[in-house]
Amino acid sequence: MQVLELRLCGKMAHFRRYYSNSSALSYSVPPRTTIIGILAGLLGYERDSYYEDFSLDECQIAVSSHAPIKKMIQKVNLLMVKKWDDCNGSQENHSQTATELVLPQDIRNGYLDYRVYISHRNPKIMQRLKELMAVSTSGGYGSLGISVALGTAYNLGWLQYEGVWEGDERKEEKPVAVSSVLPVHSVKRIDLAPAAEGSYRLVKEDLLLEFDRERRLTPRGKTSVVINMNNSPIYANVNSYITLSNGRNIVWMQ
Repeated sequence: MQVLELRLCGKMAHFRRYYSNSSALSYSVPPRTTIIGILAGLLGYERDSYYEDFSLDECQIAVSSHAPIKKMIQKVNLLMVKKWDDCNGSQENHSQTATELVLPQDIRNGYLDYRVYISHRNPKIMQRLKELMAVSTSGGYGSLGISVALGTAYNLGWLQYEGVWEGDERKEEKPVAVSSVLPVHSVKRIDLAPAAEGSYRLVKEDLLLEFDRERRLTPRGKTSVVINMNNSPIYANVNSYITLSNGRNIVWMQ
């Protein structure tokens, strides 16, 4: 199979958890639903029109973090919008909302660096994504719709094309170094030996995977994953994984 690799970068991010209300908590990595929204926006899809074309049966996605990350909660003054005229900010009352931000460990000199791996059953979609991403050798990207942000509009971000790799599915009993986040159901055992060197800061989060056309979670629409907040791979026994021709191992979010 062919696997397209993109870098999704930015100075800060906010991937709002779907159950957040009075406080805006964030996932540590972009959920699959966020990634397919970005891809569909680049391809020029209308809002909520792409769920079937990017379903779990049609499109496989993995994501990894290649820079250490941390989180910080900041009070943000939001507009109290009850009618259209309130959007200009002239009203006196504001809504202070605790907002969780995802930041690079070195906030002054670093940046968030997510790697996104995509394999789509439709070769035309894969080719169009490759054409859009490979428009520039200096880090630019093409788009038929959106510009990229890591969450809300003020979390500006950018994409970089990293290439198309051949991927082979493998099954082994011994631990392998997996670069991507690990769905809990695929993990048999995590080798904690590298943790002695300080390379692990593991957290478990429930990530969204897909919606139906009514924007409701499907029966397979959510899964628990293990994320390393540092930028090193996780050594684990997994049910199956994909070995890329660039030497990395990934596990699809499903």
